[in-house]
Amino acid sequence: QLPPQAAMAATMKAWRLAKYGEGGDVGAAIKSLSCETLPVPAPAAGQVRVKVQYAAVNPIDWKLMSGGLDGVCPCSFPYTPGFDISGVVDAVGDDVSDLAAGDAVVADLGLVETCCNPPPAAGCGGAFAEFAVLPAGLCAKRGGMAADAAAGLPLAGLTTYQALFTGEGSSFAGERLGDLKAGQKLLILGGSSATGAFAVQLAKNARATVAATASENLMPDGTTKKIDFVKSLGADQVIDYKSADWAEVLAGQEYDLIFDTVGLDEDLAKANKVLKKGGDFVSIANFNPESKSTDEVRFAVFLIKSTGAELSKLVQLADEGKLQVPVDSTVAFEDVPAALEKNMSFRSGGKIVVKVSA
Repeated sequence: QLPPQAAMAATMKAWRLAKYGEGGDVGAAIKSLSCETLPVPAPAAGQVRVKVQYAAVNPIDWKLMSGGLDGVCPCSFPYTPGFDISGVVDAVGDDVSDLAAGDAVVADLGLVETCCNPPPAAGCGGAFAEFAVLPAGLCAKRGGMAADAAAGLPLAGLTTYQALFTGEGSSFAGERLGDLKAGQKLLILGGSSATGAFAVQLAKNARATVAATASENLMPDGTTKKIDFVKSLGADQVIDYKSADWAEVLAGQEYDLIFDTVGLDEDLAKANKVLKKGGDFVSIANFNPESKSTDEVRFAVFLIKSTGAELSKLVQLADEGKLQVPVDSTVAFEDVPAALEKNMSFRSGGKIVVKVSA
């Protein structure tokens, strides 16, 4: 809980990006980030203001900085990067009845909801700041989750939930995503990624059979192999993609769904060896305009729709011990640029969490 005087702050620290990286150079964009002092925003009708305790880094945070997604998710400058927050509501706007000051919440501020034209008043993103304003409907009460781990749940968790079960999500073509049911078979490409780790757990909770790809590389603890980590989450079979081809190992086994977190064109090309006829290949990483459905494989690619209702379901699973958030490390607020660089190098094993305030 926050003391009443915490709501009286007039200014806040926020990381700001002034422009896309020159020539699409993400590294240059990250180096250009500046920590600035800004007025604390006020919540409009239907919004809440959250004092951010922790934020989390996602690949989309730095991918946006190249400008390559401007046609889909345009950024308006300057803006504060980041989407995942965990904190405490410290002010509510008019017409908000289900949240109150003092409520501990978690939220995905919304990629397509904030990176749009025209942008909302608070701008794109907004997580890497001491305060954030957002629609109340994007928040979920944090329940018994620890504030730091909770920050790593929203964007990756919702993305995975929608990939597997559709929920409120839809493909770029406006079609459903996954429809995974008990007794069906799921293959996860990239099982040790945050979305992959969530997918193993959500699929096992749904009583599906799960295979995943991973490597023998070590997790951040320096001792656990990524393959063993994915097994520990409940995967029935884990394939070392560096020494075996999943399409050969699983050939003819008629899987119902492939969840692609990697984005390689060759993976889609060989999916028909493993999927049943008309099976689903749902990707969060293959944005090649040439990637399309065929008679044998139904292809869908999408960007997450932020929703507090579905996030609340994930918080409940975490509260029940059925969903753990893999955390790579926790870093200080001043280390946001370094955290983005580490995430960009794909050296992290799980979520990089940023401590914003006490």
